[in-house]
Amino acid sequence: MSKIKSLFESGSFKSAFIPYFTLGDPNYHDSIEFGKTILDNGADILELGIPFSDPVADGPVIQRAAARSLKNRFSFDEIFRVTKAIHDHKPETPLVYLTYFNPIYHCGITKFLDRAKESGIVGLVIPDLPFDTEESETLFRELKVRDMDLIHLVTPASEKKRIQALSKTSSGFIYYVTSFGVTGERREFSVDLKERIKFLKDTIRLPICAGFGISTPEQANQISQYADGIIIGSAIQRVIEENGSDKTKTVTALADYISKIRASIS
Repeated sequence: MSKIKSLFESGSFKSAFIPYFTLGDPNYHDSIEFGKTILDNGADILELGIPFSDPVADGPVIQRAAARSLKNRFSFDEIFRVTKAIHDHKPETPLVYLTYFNPIYHCGITKFLDRAKESGIVGLVIPDLPFDTEESETLFRELKVRDMDLIHLVTPASEKKRIQALSKTSSGFIYYVTSFGVTGERREFSVDLKERIKFLKDTIRLPICAGFGISTPEQANQISQYADGIIIGSAIQRVIEENGSDKTKTVTALADYISKIRASIS
């Protein structure tokens, strides 16, 4: 049983809190402290973004974070080193990479997965990888033998037939995109969000975690009433962007924000 499946079956929370931030923004040393702070203040699962030059699913806040990160010397050795340091701080909390397929391909699929697992990663979210491809099937198979998960995205435009087919190569949880477009903070969500999440639960029978646009404790509380998890990225990345040149200030601001979201969905 994967670590993520065990977490959701434990019943230790009403709705999981899944924060995201981009590794290397503003530098890899500070990323370790940011990760530790997020873990200490209420993350149930932590998504770590691997910076990429063409993050097509991401909005301007995370795009800028990736650009800042890539000004540093990028290397997988550094990515895995930082990941391991975050994992070692709180090894019971599952870590997931959000990345694009190109970096995995260039690293080599089996090499990437082996090193990711050694660093504490238990799942992957790959926004640009369609589920019905040979690459997705290969990744799912390779992840499964390592007790790791392939977490697919479902959008409001996803048809029932594709959702049913997607379940064959999905594990861990489903990342439900709450609204059309790229990542970013939003004021409102679709009126049928609750019904769509219920439909997904009945169709896929995996935990459904909602992301894209959630930023306030009030929004998190509302959506946590019917989603199995709340994913927040852009709002966290904005905290880092606004305070990133001052590590101490950033850590304080992150601790405050993360603890408020955690309290809102407890």
